[in-house]
Amino acid sequence: MKPCGVRYWALSLFQIPLAIGFTAWILCGKEPIASQGPNKQEVNKLIFPLMALMAGGLGGVFGIGGRVLISPLLLQVGVAPVVTAATCSFMVFFSSTMSAFQYLLLGMEQTRTALVFSVICFVASLLGLVVVQKAIKEFGRASLIVFSVGIAMALSAVLMTSFRVLDVWEDYRSQSYMGFKLQC
Repeated sequence: MKPCGVRYWALSLFQIPLAIGFTAWILCGKEPIASQGPNKQEVNKLIFPLMALMAGGLGGVFGIGGRVLISPLLLQVGVAPVVTAATCSFMVFFSSTMSAFQYLLLGMEQTRTALVFSVICFVASLLGLVVVQKAIKEFGRASLIVFSVGIAMALSAVLMTSFRVLDVWEDYRSQSYMGFKLQC
């Protein structure tokens, strides 16, 4: 597929009606969404599409995953940690699959490397799931999920900041252009 061609934009813009459809489905649903917090009150359904829009926008601008942004928001609204982890895992699976599909359509060259990393990530995810489930069964605390999300977020913040600072320094030393690049 030619980058920035008609098929490219048609496929890219297809996600807008898809997002509107899913948002309407959530907002028109009959069942209320109850908070898991101390007061167990009903949550405004509009908060979830707004959080997703904010996380997607910030994730796209800064190049970070939506899970890093959406996990604390879901926990703050009162969604149970187990539900938050499952929701974010599905989001990561969906966005990763769509990104891989986009790279394949645009002629990705290193498919073997991507396949190896996919298998490693899949096995590591299963291993992590088994370990967390056993820990929750043994200790009886779902807060282990919140703790692991917090550790992952802190580690991501430190590593992303460190690598970006090194990249900016290298671009500055080599006098490379550090502005925004055009889409096409």
